[in-house]
Amino acid sequence: MYMLKSKFFLLIAISSFLFSCSEDEKDIQFCECLKLSKTLNEKNQQVIKETRKSDSLVFVLKELISEKRRICKPYEQMSGEEMIAREKVCE
Repeated sequence: MYMLKSKFFLLIAISSFLFSCSEDEKDIQFCECLKLSKTLNEKNQQVIKETRKSDSLVFVLKELISEKRRICKPYEQMSGEEMIAREKVCE
């Protein structure tokens, strides 16, 4: 009988401990921390994706600038009038 009472008491003690950790007793600041951490992780992933896109765009632009400088070098000292005349022929 004593063994049954001690097991019953142990069961009550464990149950009350588990119920004391119920949703009503949740740590609101901790929950907010988790929520903000999740939001930060999502935004960080967006930034990483955009940075990769930006990096590839910068690479393309640098390549185009380099190509333009190489192709246009002979025409850097050309007068405006001559440029306009040659531009009309290109159209």
